[in-house]
Amino acid sequence: MNTKLFVGLTFFSDNSFAKNIESFRTRSDSKFQTNPYLHLPIVPPFEIDVTEVKKLKDELVEELEAFYFENTEHHVLNFTGMDVQEHKKNKILYLNPLIEEELSLCQESLFAICQSYIADREKKLKESKKTFLTIGRYHESHDLHSAIDQARREFQEFTALHFESICLFSKNNGTWYREADLVSFDKPSNTFLQSSIVSV
Repeated sequence: MNTKLFVGLTFFSDNSFAKNIESFRTRSDSKFQTNPYLHLPIVPPFEIDVTEVKKLKDELVEELEAFYFENTEHHVLNFTGMDVQEHKKNKILYLNPLIEEELSLCQESLFAICQSYIADREKKLKESKKTFLTIGRYHESHDLHSAIDQARREFQEFTALHFESICLFSKNNGTWYREADLVSFDKPSNTFLQSSIVSV
């Protein structure tokens, strides 16, 4: 029996930027109920045999422990504005992250490990270099345009989100759950949460 998984970067949510994102998502993202966690997907959804999950999890943990060895402080993800991706009938409004080289290398490494667990060659992971944080999903163009105007008002300042964990998510009855935190990052001090501001 197969199970569906993905790997995501989660963030501490006790700062104003994270709260703005959560507030916007509750109103605009139809998938908020099935994945309420504030996260950035770094390995897209894939399926593996359920008996392989523990082995995969252990391998991912080992890789991340080596990658972030005693270096779990002050990791932040900056954002550079908003953008839109149209896919068939869906229009996705998202925040554009600035992926640093370290995270990009980590992402490639995790992608390769997850890829190696997919038995069915037809279902190989599609390697997408585009990683983003979805804040809204729309079917109609006019809904998208009014959402963009609203988002511009609510996100006048783009700051950074602090890493909380890199997490393995699993799907159960249509909802994504946190299967395991593969690596956890140190919580920043309150002063460090006041990040530099980037205008849109």
